[in-house]
Amino acid sequence: MPSNPGASRDFVNFHMPRHSNNGSKRSRTNSVHSPSARLSIIEEDGDVPPMPTKAHHRPFHRYWNLGDPPRASFEKSPPTYSVWDEKGPKGEKLSEVRNNKHIARRGGWKRICFIAFLVLAVIVGLAVGLTLGLRKKHNTAPLWPQSPENATSSSNTTGPFPAGSYTLTTFLDTVKTDCTSQAQDWSCFPYHTYAESASQATANFTWVITELGDGFSVSSANNPWSINFGETPMTLVDEGTDDERYQFNTSLNKITVPSIGVNCFFNDTNLEGTLYTKKAPTYLSSSLATKPAVNPSNVESTDDFGPWPYAVDIRQSISGDQNVPECFRIQANKKGDRITDGIAPQPADSVCSCEYKNFAS
Repeated sequence: MPSNPGASRDFVNFHMPRHSNNGSKRSRTNSVHSPSARLSIIEEDGDVPPMPTKAHHRPFHRYWNLGDPPRASFEKSPPTYSVWDEKGPKGEKLSEVRNNKHIARRGGWKRICFIAFLVLAVIVGLAVGLTLGLRKKHNTAPLWPQSPENATSSSNTTGPFPAGSYTLTTFLDTVKTDCTSQAQDWSCFPYHTYAESASQATANFTWVITELGDGFSVSSANNPWSINFGETPMTLVDEGTDDERYQFNTSLNKITVPSIGVNCFFNDTNLEGTLYTKKAPTYLSSSLATKPAVNPSNVESTDDFGPWPYAVDIRQSISGDQNVPECFRIQANKKGDRITDGIAPQPADSVCSCEYKNFAS
């Protein structure tokens, strides 16, 4: 037994079970005041404190007791990476390609890059060459104006001037309505003369001129807003003079729409055309001035037609007669009843006409 009775009592109280509250209090008091106490006394018969609830803001790994995640170290550099360490589809590494003896012996990567550059340059050169070649092909026709001796169409295969496809830009000069008792029955597109409105008087005609034996013929392209006619021979007049020109004459059926649901037919309307070969125009659309004539066989739309480079005069006309005009009501796009009220025949010397030109008189 130890010689110190206080120490012995503390030792006994620590190891022996306690059966009363008084003994517990004496033990607790003694142990607190004892200088040799090393551990706190655990009360065996006391109430256990409640377990605190888990905080919702705890880290995810602690909330589910997953353990601590691996700690990143800022003292070490990240592992080195090289594209040459990547493996190919068959397990080979790109470094093996880089160190290939054939590549190294024949100039290495510099030689491969040089070859790739040459291939790219060839492709670009071909693309540019084809573009310029096609552009040159479409620009071989002459620019306006020029003499008929040197004038050709866009392709020599279409024959000498004036063979080609042309847009004739004109203005509506004059309108006469004397062939009918109802002036509104006769009309001329675009329904404004140059004197009435210079900006609204433009009328374009799209014509195709082809060789016909020793001469030429002319026909219109299909255009619902223009005068349409079939292939018609042209005659050369005053050859070799300043007034040299091609002329043609044909007939067609002109249809007008004086009011809704009414069509008037001017059958056998005369169409006269004069195409000068030396006389310069004074009226020409700026959008067409630089467009060349084109081969009729290569034309896909009238937008591809080049301008006629000289003066032009176009005239529609018809004289008064018993059946001039014949007007009908239109029902389901078909002729209905003929309209005769207010329409009186006019003398033969009474003329209706539309005149177009691209030069000042």
